[in-house]
Amino acid sequence: MRWIVLPLAVLAVAACKPARPPASDIDRTTVEIERSGCLDSCPVYKLRINSDGVAIFSARDFTGRHPLRSASGDLVIPHEIADKDRRALFQRVNSKAFAELLPDYSSGVSDGPTTTITVNTPSGERRVTQNAVACLRDSKKPGALSSTSIDPQARFVPDVFCETVALIETASCAGFWSAQTRPPQDPNDPRLSPPERCRLPSFGAAANAGSVQP
Repeated sequence: MRWIVLPLAVLAVAACKPARPPASDIDRTTVEIERSGCLDSCPVYKLRINSDGVAIFSARDFTGRHPLRSASGDLVIPHEIADKDRRALFQRVNSKAFAELLPDYSSGVSDGPTTTITVNTPSGERRVTQNAVACLRDSKKPGALSSTSIDPQARFVPDVFCETVALIETASCAGFWSAQTRPPQDPNDPRLSPPERCRLPSFGAAANAGSVQP
């Protein structure tokens, strides 16, 4: 999915937000997550969380009727995450556990869901990709795939990766907004019941932006 030129409303969110002077490497961290792959039920989006806590969600509207979609079918939503969530996220991606992750965990499944987290800090860039591989906490579930499954050293993704994805999706509302653009097949999927803070974009217009149905 290509990057989208941000509308003036997105730029206004960043422009109106009071500047927070950086105090540490954590405050100079930016995080990007991209989710793609699989068939109709997987989340597909890009999200960038800037050091000041402003997150920019970019996706294509597969429903064809999202109230905020552009003429080309793209969707761009800004959202300011809570400071406690911003710090929790940046502390996690700067942690020893995250630093010990391998660059790639792949099961060799060509159509499996792919999640990539890219972290930029003053010391450089770090990227970790998960392709259809289960995290360790889910390794006992039926159908859970490990990386390099024909290798004696086959492994699952350390839980810190899935914990980071969950923190990003919850804090930024990306998990809920991705379900609006490509609704899950399960009507009981919790992503279809966003909390109040995720029901309207922060520059909001449409009152039903959080309740688009398939």
